[in-house]
Amino acid sequence: MKSIFKVIPHFVSVMVLTVASTATASTDQNTEAARIMEAMKLYAQATPMDQFDTRRAELLSQSESILLDVIVKNPASLDAHRKLMGVYLQMRDYLKAIQTMQNAITLSPEDPKLFIALAILYDHSGAYEYAIPILDEALALDPNQQLAKEYKASIQQKIKMQNIAMESSNPPPEMGKPHSK
Repeated sequence: MKSIFKVIPHFVSVMVLTVASTATASTDQNTEAARIMEAMKLYAQATPMDQFDTRRAELLSQSESILLDVIVKNPASLDAHRKLMGVYLQMRDYLKAIQTMQNAITLSPEDPKLFIALAILYDHSGAYEYAIPILDEALALDPNQQLAKEYKASIQQKIKMQNIAMESSNPPPEMGKPHSK
């Protein structure tokens, strides 16, 4: 009987520590979710505003700052990465959006939707040639992913039209000749 009473205090202290760490993790998750929600409220306010409105830029910048802070505190927050990508897309900062989505892919490399989002960013930035292999990766993960199939066809069409436009425009003969006196 004495041995049980010796184990109980140890068991109780382990349980207290476990509950405390679980409560802390839960509190951290709640805080993270609240911060992400705060950032999304700012994002939602900014989205309908005129692209050149300085208040819009301020709201998006505040949203970006909150999401970056969440990511610093929890680099594995896929939700914060996704939301930050959306903020950068609204800011039309495609380079940061692409980098953010690449980071998200490292967190969840089996998610074809992340690859599709990255391809969309390459499309928006005009880097069509990068979008095709990214869409191929999405299709390798999910061969039935209809959005990836349709988007790939759309990008291929854009590349084709771009090539036709380049082929049909002949530079004037004087271009390419050095200017001499």
